Amino acid sequence: MPSTTVASGTFASRKDANRAVERLVANGFARNSMELHPHDDDEGYDLEVHTRRENLRKVERLIHDSAPLYVARHAASDAYYSAKSHPYLLLGAGLLAGVALYALLPRSTFSSVASRQPHSRRQHRR
Repeated sequence: MPSTTVASGTFASRKDANRAVERLVANGFARNSMELHPHDDDEGYDLEVHTRRENLRKVERLIHDSAPLYVARHAASDAYYSAKSHPYLLLGAGLLAGVALYALLPRSTFSSVASRQPHSRRQHRR
């Protein structure tokens, strides 16, 4: 039997505690492994999660993440795994971005660069 441990967090409101529970459940942790205890003075809640030792860091990160940070981290993770599984799509997007930037540059930039380069072509005879 794997050894288990308890991860915990303290929240100012029931709403914040429930958000942490939702994050944990959305990431595959069982709801029945979580306990929510109100403070005696009704000024907050403690959340306890019983988990295996190898999941402790992940559980603690999910407990203490703020909602906007969690959403940003989740979106970045999805983007990373998409790019990793579709490298040609990423290459195509990079090429398309390069072409778009090239098209947006003013034409005077290219003519000034061309005028600075020495002419090595022969003169046309008339």
